[in-house]
Amino acid sequence: MGLITEQYKDSSNFVARIELNRKFRTNPQPLTEWLFDQMDFQENSRILELGCGNAILWRTNKDKIGSGQKIVLTDFSEGMLDDAKKVLGSIKDRFEYRVMDAQNINYPENSFDMIIANLMLYHVPNRKEAFSQITQVLRDDGSFYASTFGQNNMKELNELVQEFYPRLNSLETLSNKFGLENGKSQLEDYFGQVTMDKYPDHLEITDAQPVIEYFLSFAGNKSVLNPDKVDAMKNRINEIIESEGCMTVTKETGLFTARDPIK
Repeated sequence: MGLITEQYKDSSNFVARIELNRKFRTNPQPLTEWLFDQMDFQENSRILELGCGNAILWRTNKDKIGSGQKIVLTDFSEGMLDDAKKVLGSIKDRFEYRVMDAQNINYPENSFDMIIANLMLYHVPNRKEAFSQITQVLRDDGSFYASTFGQNNMKELNELVQEFYPRLNSLETLSNKFGLENGKSQLEDYFGQVTMDKYPDHLEITDAQPVIEYFLSFAGNKSVLNPDKVDAMKNRINEIIESEGCMTVTKETGLFTARDPIK
């Protein structure tokens, strides 16, 4: 967990990845709005988010939050929770904050009507333990929502960077741990009903610099990137943009909805 802890000590790396998608996505609805709209929020629900990051899900959808909802935001990084409070600003007091590992959810059984894990389960070393604890603290009629991405997500960028840095870290391999292709089978051991919906999107990149910042945001990459290769990568991206008008990049992101927890 060392590299992950360093990578997510605050939200700076997370923001770099969001920015690339924000600038160049083709779906007019942001992913965080789409995710929120897929979730069945009820008034007076008790909600737990695991690995909340900088709480952008809630900031983006602040006008949709029910007045009677009790929302607990957790992350294993205290720095992330500090950034979450900054991002939430005037609505930060609507939430409870706790430093917590998804493998050790310190709440009584049946504490929550809804549990959310957005783009984070592939970082959890012992997902079986996490799923077991999630089912225990989730009410029998509750819902668990987990977003992730597929194996082809960002494939054009990953293929490009491999030409220059075959060992450069990216999110590509994380989908092998918990992705759109294998997440359903993992969840079905703990929930009686699991469905998946995909977020329709792709990127049309017209500026190379955010791509470089995207790859720099992954743990370990800053120490191996050298100026000459960075320039070569940027030149290659700019050649594609000049030739084709933009660099088209595949996006594969989706949301699992799990119900009927098996206890």
